[in-house]
Amino acid sequence: MRDVRIQSGSIGIQVRDYEGEGEPLILLHFGGGNLMMWQRAVPFFQEEFRVIVPDLRGHGKSDKPESGNDIDAMAQDVLIVMDQLGVKQAHLVGSSLGAEVGLALAASFPDRVRSLVCEGALHSEFGPYGTWEGTESEFLLFVEKQMKHALDTPEEVFASADAYVAEKRRIYQKYGWWNEYVKTVEEYDAYRLPTGEFASAWRKHSRVAYQKRYFGYRFEDYYSRLNTSVLMLPGAHEMKNSRFREIAEGLRKLTAGAELVEVPGWIHPYGWMLDCDEMCNTVLSFLYRNTIVARDS
Repeated sequence: MRDVRIQSGSIGIQVRDYEGEGEPLILLHFGGGNLMMWQRAVPFFQEEFRVIVPDLRGHGKSDKPESGNDIDAMAQDVLIVMDQLGVKQAHLVGSSLGAEVGLALAASFPDRVRSLVCEGALHSEFGPYGTWEGTESEFLLFVEKQMKHALDTPEEVFASADAYVAEKRRIYQKYGWWNEYVKTVEEYDAYRLPTGEFASAWRKHSRVAYQKRYFGYRFEDYYSRLNTSVLMLPGAHEMKNSRFREIAEGLRKLTAGAELVEVPGWIHPYGWMLDCDEMCNTVLSFLYRNTIVARDS
């Protein structure tokens, strides 16, 4: 294993490369997460794949630019990471924001993606594949209110990294989700400000810029351009919603050979840090079917 810093233009991207001998597998974290969120999952993949985990721009120890906080720019970052690491083609597994980035990369650079796993990016917010059921004017008003709230909410700042982690622990413990893996993610996420105080590494300016673009994404435009095997993995609570199920199934039909699989009890997107055994085995089964050399069994 090695930690490397890769330049994507003027942006530094932090990457952990497990340097295995198998086909490259890139794991892309959720919004507000970082490369440490995969620590529980990595052992499932490490023996048979070269596992590569980056901090997406604006997250973790990667740079936090004022611009380019959208999934297409992040996809371009991942492509440059692949180039710098000598990876011609990779399997992608993305969670939430990471699924959106993987989807954008696979749609724009299909020859570079061997297979794609989307644990997220399974609906748009508006349009024929959107979960919004009101009018467009109502949706635009909703977006305006959401953005105003995001802009008006001050960035949380803490006197120390310990204080930052303690607050995160308090929140996670409400759901019974605090464990050593979550703790590691939050310790890594504590970002030292020039003042000496600490905040989340996903700074307010990055979150707001991403959110502004997110409401306009039409993921059907990406799915319709895919030319690779795709595994779509919804959360258990999402599949209880009939509108969501209809949309996810519709997106699946846009991509030849795509699979939509529900893992019972899956908590999107935190399951990777809580109990990911069944999810990892589901992903492994899909990856084995899409490797160049089939797994011996």
